[in-house]
Amino acid sequence: MNSTEQRILPSSIDDKDSKNGHLMKHLVSNSYFQLIILPTEKCNFRCTYCYEDFAVGKMKQETIQGIKALLEKRCADLRYLSISWFGGEPLTAKDIVLEISKYTISLIYRYPRLHYKGDMTTNGYLLDYKTVAALASVGVRDYQISLDGPREVHDQSRIRADGKSTYDQIWTNLLAIRDSSLPVSVILRIHFTVDTLKLIDPLIVDIKREFLHDPRFSILFKAIERLGGENDASIKIFSETEKQEAIKSLQTKLFGENLASSQNYSLSDDYVCYASRPNSLVIRSNGDVGKCTVALYDERNKVATLQPDGTLKVIPGRLAPWLRGLETLDPDTLGCPLVGLPLNSEAAKESKV
Repeated sequence: MNSTEQRILPSSIDDKDSKNGHLMKHLVSNSYFQLIILPTEKCNFRCTYCYEDFAVGKMKQETIQGIKALLEKRCADLRYLSISWFGGEPLTAKDIVLEISKYTISLIYRYPRLHYKGDMTTNGYLLDYKTVAALASVGVRDYQISLDGPREVHDQSRIRADGKSTYDQIWTNLLAIRDSSLPVSVILRIHFTVDTLKLIDPLIVDIKREFLHDPRFSILFKAIERLGGENDASIKIFSETEKQEAIKSLQTKLFGENLASSQNYSLSDDYVCYASRPNSLVIRSNGDVGKCTVALYDERNKVATLQPDGTLKVIPGRLAPWLRGLETLDPDTLGCPLVGLPLNSEAAKESKV
């Protein structure tokens, strides 16, 4: 699924103000809370550049109860709640997504001043109309779905676990969303590599024809990166300048002179990663609590364990290094605190001072 690349998109609540160059109060406020939940770490895809090992399966009931209890404890004091579904492929555990989302909606009724936003990073293969409608009814209405190019390119890299192709089903699902009146939004994340950059044009033509007239769809162009997968060595990497030039070229092909279009999705220069924010947590399907969806297997990323009663068993010294950007306001650290993250021995030493 889209966990084959890092989750980089801010929630809509944050986005407006990070673009203004300011750290929003809610980035550090107890009135705002974001959970990124992995209901399973299994996936129905085996993308060639994926960094996950799929060793952890579906979330157990004690972790589900822990999430509900955590939400119960927090919601009375919140103004904004964001729940983002990730994986693995979250729709292979759709029952868990619906169960927790329905519970969240019940809390919204109890606390009417609470603003709730649900979103999902999904490969889109299982996102048929019936599923989109069911998710929309429980507040999950924003999606990030990736394509690697037109069919013949996409099906070389984003393949099913059984080796079969995926493009046609994803495209069919996207068209069904377009033809619906559902109150949802979709970010189409278009991947490219050094080898595929010149092969993207047919997909751009199709997107322009099928989706640009629908404001519910926006487009993000993203270069594939090395994120720790077993095929990293075979991925050719752009320089930063080359990457930005490639993105600008693709955007121009799609939007022409209208690069300021609201459908041209791009991150601001002062983007603050969710992992830099004290009020954002990743809950893995085994109950581990982290900060980052890329460093899933990095010991430093496990900051706590979720208990069935909703409490967090915190590991001393693990959380502060992820939040160091809020002290320095260094834009690079705020943009990706994983880069330069201190070793655990260094973090523990600092926590004792």
